[in-house]
Amino acid sequence: MTLPRYIGALFFTIMICSNADGQNKEIDSLFNLIKKDKEACPRPCLRDTSKVKHLNDLAWQLKYRNVDTSIILSSQALQAAEKLVASPDEAIAKAGKKGMAISFANLGSYNKQQADYAKALDYYFKALKIKEELGNKNGIANTLGNIGVVYSSQNDYSQALNYYFKALKIQEELGNKQSIAANLANIGSVYNVQADLSSRQTGPHAANPTELSLSFGLALNYYLKALKMAEEVGNKNFIAASLGNIGGLYTKTRKFAEAEKYLKQSLALCDSIKALNYTRDFEKSLSQLYETTGRTKLAFEHYKKYLAARDSINSEENQKKQARTEINHEFEKKEALAKAEQDKKDLLAEEEKQKQKLFLWFTIGGLAVVVIVSIFIFRSLQINKKKNMTISEQKTLVEHQKKIVEEKQKEILDSIHYAKRIQTALLTSEKYINRNLNTLKK
Repeated sequence: MTLPRYIGALFFTIMICSNADGQNKEIDSLFNLIKKDKEACPRPCLRDTSKVKHLNDLAWQLKYRNVDTSIILSSQALQAAEKLVASPDEAIAKAGKKGMAISFANLGSYNKQQADYAKALDYYFKALKIKEELGNKNGIANTLGNIGVVYSSQNDYSQALNYYFKALKIQEELGNKQSIAANLANIGSVYNVQADLSSRQTGPHAANPTELSLSFGLALNYYLKALKMAEEVGNKNFIAASLGNIGGLYTKTRKFAEAEKYLKQSLALCDSIKALNYTRDFEKSLSQLYETTGRTKLAFEHYKKYLAARDSINSEENQKKQARTEINHEFEKKEALAKAEQDKKDLLAEEEKQKQKLFLWFTIGGLAVVVIVSIFIFRSLQINKKKNMTISEQKTLVEHQKKIVEEKQKEILDSIHYAKRIQTALLTSEKYINRNLNTLKK
């Protein structure tokens, strides 16, 4: 990567500046918060938004130590956020969308870091879509800028400028001076690289001097604007980078006095803020300038300073690498312990689930027996009731028939008695007549 592109990309890279102990504490804190978040709610709720945030934050903390772990954590954050989006609660769904946008943007950054530009763009465009839906203008501008960085890394400078200008327009509307400075620097870097590439062409493809001068002029214009904006916000890193970029550009256009002035100003500021990366790059630029102008002694002095800064960075990088290894080891240990603890909880939960399932089956079985017995009893009662009704009906019929028979018998007896009385009455009169006849005969 050429120096201007490197400096431009730095404006969109968030570096971790705290020491290893501070980083460890932050990671430990986030790790513990994530453990608590897992037990926050049984179903999507507002508390789950913290889980998404903590996962994304931890992923970002590990970005420069273990990018693979960062990708895993951001993917987990994305899954958790997607569940929130599905919630019928509007506030929870909106929070889920915000979490998804952050996860997509972070995944874009991690893949850009690994030079997987196709994936990086895919994630950035997904983040952009959600941020546009949410109306998050600052988020839209930042994502547009990141997309520009990816296109620049792919040497697609036309698209890079397209997205840088889109980002710049929004940041100017918002009045975000620091982001404006970043976009101006990135635009200047693209024009610088384009001019540099054109200047190296020979033969029939050689650049037109006027066009070349115009390209370098555009680069210088945006670098100067970036410097002015950086000075307004007081960002010394931005100022140092802008001064160095301008100095390098003046060297290319052979304005050596101006180049020396800006490079010296940049290096003085770099020394005061301990910006070793910038010191290394601009000491080398100044050494090359002195060599080009025939000042070999100064060239050698600044080359030695360049080597010292480079070696110091390498030594520091080795220390950081060792610290990263230790941090990764500690993180992996904690992750393994957490996994073991979670597995234990999952096992207990599974056992409890099996117990509940067994209890449920026993309950269902018991209820089934009760239902079957109840049905049997009910059917028996119904049959008995039917039998009783039949018996009752038969009894009623018998009684009714008996009553009819009794009534008939009574009628017959009454008739017999009546006939007997008549007969008796008749017999009595006959005796009476006979007695009277006998009396008359005498």
